Amino acid sequence: MSDIIEEMEEYFLDILARIDDGDEKALEELKIMKKSVAKLGEMLELIDDDDTLETIEKKFQALEDKFDDLLMAMHKVVG
Repeated sequence: MSDIIEEMEEYFLDILARIDDGDEKALEELKIMKKSVAKLGEMLELIDDDDTLETIEKKFQALEDKFDDLLMAMHKVVG
């Protein structure tokens, strides 16, 4: 999970740097990232105190799938 967070942070910082350089596509990527991160946050809220390792694993697999979808969407924008 920490690898996912690190990768997201690096990508976010890259987007911000590109926006500073005037890259219009980077702004579109940021908008997509904002929507996707909101969706990921909603998924994390699904984890309850009474979840077991198995149920959390299933939920994190779904989270990983959503992150993969995010990366694919961003790569489509970048081209």
